[in-house]
This record gives sequence, structure tokens and C-alpha cells, in this order.
Amino acid sequence: MPASDEVSATLRDDWTHGGHLVLAADPDTSDHAAIHAWILDFIETGANDPDQGSIRPLIYHSLNFDIPFQATERVRQSLIATVRARLAALASRRGV
Repeated sequence: MPASDEVSATLRDDWTHGGHLVLAADPDTSDHAAIHAWILDFIETGANDPDQGSIRPLIYHSLNFDIPFQATERVRQSLIATVRARLAALASRRGV
């Protein structure tokens, strides 16, 4: 089910302000700008993505700073790995 515009706007705002904290836990910073941009784009346009139901919760839960940061480590790693795989697939389709 597609997320409402209001929910997407809130998630986009949360990622814009807290995504750098999620990415800061990842030691390979070489693609953080691309990951950040991909996530913002996904929040806006990913409603029809077949994996929307699994990626959107990863974004949301990685930003849940109400629980200890270590508790969300696996979620952050899964989100980053998923986005890296998507970026690699996109580059492969483009022949890059």
C-alpha cells in the first residue's frame, strides 16, 4: 500500500535531518552521498516499487533514535546494503 503524502513528507524530513547519523555508522563513506540521494528519491517515488514494503520500514526503523543506537545497527546495515545493491544494479543497467 502506497504511503500517504504526509507520511512520505515526514519520513523525508526525518531522513534529511537524521540520515547523516545513520550513514555515519558505516565506515565506507565513498558512496554516502549517493545512498542519501537514493533514499530521498525512493521516499518520493518508490510507492510503486515492489520492495517498497521492505525498504520503507528499514528507512523508518534506522531513524528510530528512541531506542539505543546499537539496537538498530542491523537495520542500518541492511538498509545500506540494500541501497548499495540497488545502486549497483542501476549502474549495471546503465553500463557503468
